[in-house]
Amino acid sequence: MRLKDTLARIDHSVWELGRLVAKNPESFTLRADFLKFFHESRIFIERKVGVSETDRSFLYLQNREALCCLLLHGAGGSPAEMRDLAEHLFQAGYTVYGINLALGGSGSQSSRDAARGGFHWRRFLDKKRGSAARSGYNWERCLLDSKVVLGALLTFSPNTYVVGFSFGGTIALNLMQEAPVKGAMLISPALFPAADGRYLAFKLVRSVVPFAAKGIIPKEYTLMQFLEKTRSRLKKIQQPILVIHAARERIVSPKSLHFLKSVSSNPKSRFELLPSDRHVLVKGEDSALVYKLCADFLRER
Repeated sequence: MRLKDTLARIDHSVWELGRLVAKNPESFTLRADFLKFFHESRIFIERKVGVSETDRSFLYLQNREALCCLLLHGAGGSPAEMRDLAEHLFQAGYTVYGINLALGGSGSQSSRDAARGGFHWRRFLDKKRGSAARSGYNWERCLLDSKVVLGALLTFSPNTYVVGFSFGGTIALNLMQEAPVKGAMLISPALFPAADGRYLAFKLVRSVVPFAAKGIIPKEYTLMQFLEKTRSRLKKIQQPILVIHAARERIVSPKSLHFLKSVSSNPKSRFELLPSDRHVLVKGEDSALVYKLCADFLRER
């Protein structure tokens, strides 16, 4: 059977299960079956397009009603960097879904580079995992994919939170504006790049030759457009959010935390500025505190 036909059958089966859930929303068993089949279909697709086993989406499903979390990894990373946090939240009693964002690059290597301070914006779009380079990749396509997964989780349970690290935090903020999520946990959310030499050079090119910047540096141009568009949409955040940021990191500016604090209107929101210089707070020496902050935030809901 051709892949196209297989995908059509998968789409139809997911739709049929979703329709049954809509008729019997009180049935946890039916909703759990829907979510498991949705996940299995996603894994099938990721396997077919060459996503490695460690970088595929994952599901930790409680066998009872529980708050749900959608985990969104950083650019250049993969779901693998979110697994320890996912396991911690699962042990705390929550259902967790970690999505694979098709951003390109080797997840484990990119995370190690970031931890050493070697992370670069240009690596975001260099190539798709296990395949040839994909020039002109559309960040909105990544957002659309996240909406599909979030839609499945909301079908399973309306009591769903989004959890985003770095660029995943940018995606999470967009999802919050469009979907009825209960809240969000944002770890080093990417809204303002740190003002290093590379970023300042980009700003100079765009200010001097704005009409040509997209052609000269298309990946950085597209990314900055996405960050600016996200910031412009954030007039007010009504849901409770937890924002965690390192005070001295050099990849994403702590200005992101202060900006989110200024647009948050929920008294239950929390903002934690850690005495650290690390960007990848979901791994390494700061992770235990980050996991605790996340679990405590959800426990208070």
